[in-house]
Amino acid sequence: MVTIIATILMPTTQTTLFRGVEVELDRCSEQTRRNIETALKRGTNTPNPLADLEALEERITAEAVGELAALMLACNASSDEIEDALCELRTYMDEHFLQRKLVRLYER
Repeated sequence: MVTIIATILMPTTQTTLFRGVEVELDRCSEQTRRNIETALKRGTNTPNPLADLEALEERITAEAVGELAALMLACNASSDEIEDALCELRTYMDEHFLQRKLVRLYER
């Protein structure tokens, strides 16, 4: 009887938290990586490569929240139902825009 033990080593990737997004710097282009590293070092004095997406996220989310709340109030939904729906909407919007930010950062 032979027992074989295998160890699979996954390559470690460096991740950096950039504007609320965990970014694998190795997957970014050289230019994007430099922009992120510069922004992290200099703070708010540098251009934000996600500024347009963040502005779009805020605008779209605010519109969606307003429309959903108004619709639910018009339908006489309870406060709990409205709160639950708004939480689900926020979760959905956060995930949607996270994916868009990753696409931008990884340029895919």
